[in-house]
Amino acid sequence: MKELKLTRLEMSGLLHALDLQNGLELENFLSNWNRQASANLPEFVKRFKRSGGAVSGLSTNDIVALGNLCELTTFKSTSIQNWIKRDIKGLIGQPELGKKYSIDQAVILLIVRDLKSTYDFETIRKMLNRLFNTLSDRTDDLISPVDYYEAYAVVLDKLIHESFHFPPATDLEEKIEAEAEIVRTAFPSIPDSSWIRIKPVLVLTVFSVLYSHLLSKAQQYQETHLNFS
Repeated sequence: MKELKLTRLEMSGLLHALDLQNGLELENFLSNWNRQASANLPEFVKRFKRSGGAVSGLSTNDIVALGNLCELTTFKSTSIQNWIKRDIKGLIGQPELGKKYSIDQAVILLIVRDLKSTYDFETIRKMLNRLFNTLSDRTDDLISPVDYYEAYAVVLDKLIHESFHFPPATDLEEKIEAEAEIVRTAFPSIPDSSWIRIKPVLVLTVFSVLYSHLLSKAQQYQETHLNFS
């Protein structure tokens, strides 16, 4: 059976369904998705469906399975453990649900993975500390982790998956910034003072994912068309 892969925009739909603790929302997402049988979903998503929306948190293995659903993304359990215990400990904190992590914590790990393609951990920490504040209180964040993931997923979808003529390199920054401003209208509750801090991080995240996509495509092309053995 073909491996299940989601675009980041599709992933944002799944994340919202999980975040809302709503089994019906997940069923709607899966029915609208209409690409693969639900039997191909990770075990923790099946548990979520069976429970009618009650998520008791995600283990590190669940987060790895979630991350690996995303196209052109590779998550490893050892990497996640190192990030949580050392590299981004201050961003993630302790498991919020017993020994398991919340959806917000899982999404921050997905965002870190997208940024890690390009930036070092010190830079990533500085970038995300602009957006996400007190670990124990998500209400003081400039934007929720799930909403932020959706915001850059929408921009990426415009650049990668829609019928779009990729601009020259000199125009790419302007295109990403323009798409970011369009996305901004979907979050009217975010004040201008907060958006000024969010937008540069969003643009840099999009650049990082684009770089990752191009690198993966180059590697795939090399493996397909060049044989050095």
